[in-house]
Amino acid sequence: MRVNFWRDWGGRATTMFDVDQVPLQEEATRMELASGVTAKINHSLSLYAQFGYQFALGGTDGGRRQGVQGDLGLRYAW
Repeated sequence: MRVNFWRDWGGRATTMFDVDQVPLQEEATRMELASGVTAKINHSLSLYAQFGYQFALGGTDGGRRQGVQGDLGLRYAW
């Protein structure tokens, strides 16, 4: 299991679309909750899978930030 807590202190940029300026102001507090499993195939090789969900706790984007992620893979130890 894993819990991550991030704080984005802020970034500022402006993009131009023709004559319109679109400002980007990024500042947010985010949390991720994730869990996974590992299955050992033999003494050197294992299979792993994990699933996580990230969501905003607050920020300039109105707290709409959220996402789901997953990983599946093989690990080999020499």
